[in-house]
Amino acid sequence: MSRPTLILAAAFILAHIAFVAPFVPLANILPAGFGALSMSSMALTLILAARWRIVDRIMGGPDKSYGAHRWLGLFALGGALGHWMLAESFGAGAVPMLAQSGESLGLYAAMGLVLLTAAALVRAIPYHLWKASHMLMGPIFLLAAYHTFFVASPLAVGVAPWGLMAVVSVIGLVAWGRTLWRKAAPTRLVTVTAATPFDGGIDVTLTSATPLPPFRPGQFATLAHNRARAEAHPFTIAGGNSHERRFVIRAAGDWTDAFVRDIAPGDQIRLGRGVGRFLPRTDARRGEQLWVAGGVGITPFLAALEAMRPDAGAPVTLIYCIRSRASAGALADVERQAERLPQVNLIVLSDIEGDRLTASRLMQIIRNMDRRAQVFLCGPEGLKDMVTGAWNTAGKTGAIHSERFDFRGALGLTDLIYIGKPALEAARARVFGTGRGVAAAGP
Repeated sequence: MSRPTLILAAAFILAHIAFVAPFVPLANILPAGFGALSMSSMALTLILAARWRIVDRIMGGPDKSYGAHRWLGLFALGGALGHWMLAESFGAGAVPMLAQSGESLGLYAAMGLVLLTAAALVRAIPYHLWKASHMLMGPIFLLAAYHTFFVASPLAVGVAPWGLMAVVSVIGLVAWGRTLWRKAAPTRLVTVTAATPFDGGIDVTLTSATPLPPFRPGQFATLAHNRARAEAHPFTIAGGNSHERRFVIRAAGDWTDAFVRDIAPGDQIRLGRGVGRFLPRTDARRGEQLWVAGGVGITPFLAALEAMRPDAGAPVTLIYCIRSRASAGALADVERQAERLPQVNLIVLSDIEGDRLTASRLMQIIRNMDRRAQVFLCGPEGLKDMVTGAWNTAGKTGAIHSERFDFRGALGLTDLIYIGKPALEAARARVFGTGRGVAAAGP
């Protein structure tokens, strides 16, 4: 966590404690503050999950909303646990006959929050099970709201924190209703008209009998099989027109493995609308840009290239990092578009040919670029880190745009090893001495 993020998180937590402090006895400040933190965090997660366009725009795109959603989920869990461990019954409650049920339902809400957060954090739990379980967050919020207003609490009815929790509860429930409505909203039924496999993925074109809603190059849309309760997965739109959408999809999990293996012309798919704020400039009035794609991360740039017309505007440098030509499903189209567009400088780097992008190579490419040029990144996190580091080192001031499509953000084995490494190193140093001593004893 970066320092600004850490400061913002601490301020968010302390603001809840400070807000309730004037209205409760000293001994109840922390439990009441933690309870308020949990409620407001859960409400905000529901607001972000509702995917109102204005909220996504404020956040900078759906991927940024999902990132904030994950952090708020952890705040909700931490607040609930802190409240549960410290809180005690106080007074008779707003409705005395409901005080006991309010306490019981609060416990159930905390237990449910723990279980669902664990399901969201552990990658070993299949995606479809996590997705289904996550829809229970709305009912858990409803239980938490009941607990807030009917448990025996030191907060008097009508005081500022009580009123804020009432507003938060209403907004959270409205957002949950919006999410349920969005899940039930009809998507477009489209037909697979082309499915071209490549090494590790497939290039698929979907066609609609009626005009599709417009999209902007760089946006993504969800795909789902045409059956009840089918999972919807997000993929960047690689191109299309009023009746077609193209996607280049790599097998990278259970759902995509099956999709790449089984999809065939004639199949019907449910297509969502184009969303997202990753929008490379394609018009002649653009400033200089650097586009960097890793593997299937070429898809937003493929759509952008398709939308561009030859012009004498600012140059666009596109670095396309691939494992091999066979694994780059859209390479031929990218090269064809680059030949058509004099403003595009295409650099293709293939790992298997020993032509890998390095920090020094990247510095050579960007050295003479306008310091205010903008960067658009789509690829693995390591590639993003390298480009960001080189851009800052070169003294460039232009904005860096990227999107993260691991919306779940769960922890796999490598993450757990990384998290546990400091503890293991400390234990090893305690048993065997300092790291220097251990190194000296090695072969």
